[in-house]
Amino acid sequence: MITSPVGLKQINNSEDVAIIQKLLNFRKDLTKSLTDVKVDGVLGIKTLEHLRLVQKISQIKQDAIVSPFGVTLKVLWPLEFGKPTGYGIRGKDSYGEGHHGASRGSRVHDGADYVSVPGQKVKAPMSGVVTKISRPYRTGIDALILSGVEILASDGSKAWVWYIQPDPYVVGSVVKAGTSVLGIATTLTNRYKNGITDHVHLRIHDANGNKVNPATLIPS
Repeated sequence: MITSPVGLKQINNSEDVAIIQKLLNFRKDLTKSLTDVKVDGVLGIKTLEHLRLVQKISQIKQDAIVSPFGVTLKVLWPLEFGKPTGYGIRGKDSYGEGHHGASRGSRVHDGADYVSVPGQKVKAPMSGVVTKISRPYRTGIDALILSGVEILASDGSKAWVWYIQPDPYVVGSVVKAGTSVLGIATTLTNRYKNGITDHVHLRIHDANGNKVNPATLIPS
């Protein structure tokens, strides 16, 4: 979620500081006795005060430092999961099934397909920061229409959400699982002509880069 340490006598990259400031303002349960910090990417006395309070309430080391994938970051924005579309995993259709591990001829399906309705809002399946636009197809009209995003969580887990039109300002935003909107669902009928069920493709890797079945993480 951040690229370098934020806090007292740290690198304090402005983009990283801004992310921490956003998290501090979101966590009213940990900073409710303090007013919001200004999200300006500048580490100041007020941001440090908030960090120390979060660490004190959470009973962790009070050093006013947030390290990438460290304890304070995980406290600020815990790893959480939620349904991206509100629907279940795609069942059998003309192109197979949508569960993790389903046959794809010479390979197996490495994600899970959550049924969608074109035009509906698609929500973050994992809490974290949207790091970039991710495209499952590199060329042709599909590369423009069937787009997606990459999300990085506080522990280093990653999620890719495909077959959506991302919100124009979603990159760099802090997202909460099952709540924050990433964009809108698109139809797959232009690429797959014969009876595919419209869906959002979700792939998740753990902090070590291992593929994980989304159905084991996301409530049914």
